[in-house]
Amino acid sequence: MVFLGAIAAYSVYLNSARTAIRELSVVTASSSGSSRSNSDQVAADRMASLEKMIFKDPQNAAIRAQLGNLYYDLGQYEKAITAYRESLKLQPNDAGIETDLATCFHYLGQHAKALEILDKVLGYSPNFPQALFNKGVVLIDGDNNIRDGIAVWENLLRTDPEFAKKADLQNKISKLRRSVN
Repeated sequence: MVFLGAIAAYSVYLNSARTAIRELSVVTASSSGSSRSNSDQVAADRMASLEKMIFKDPQNAAIRAQLGNLYYDLGQYEKAITAYRESLKLQPNDAGIETDLATCFHYLGQHAKALEILDKVLGYSPNFPQALFNKGVVLIDGDNNIRDGIAVWENLLRTDPEFAKKADLQNKISKLRRSVN
């Protein structure tokens, strides 16, 4: 059931062409065992399943991306980077995967590399909302470049007026403006 849930979630991810920080959907029994060990087991089982699928179909970029997503969700960013790069070798210029790749570099403190990847994504997909959002985050949190980060976020709100977290983003922009002035 968890496997089907993960496949369904990934299908939604692919079809929406939007990247968001994903959380593993874990169904745990409330009667026995700790949820942490159960979720660890679910992740291990999922990882083993994906590795088997990659072995059977080594040219499948989507499976490699799923493995990257799992490592990403587990906070294993170096392993996620490897899986995302392998996916991108098979299917280049996937804005969602490259944005996730950039996020991994950001979490590892490699902000310049994250910005380089996000700029590449925005070069071929200039209005990709998650890349714009993440670029603002990297500029603000990684480089302490608040003015440029705000400008990127304002561009996001202009190009995607229906951005899912529009109100939150407008709030953040207002707070940051007050802190700069």
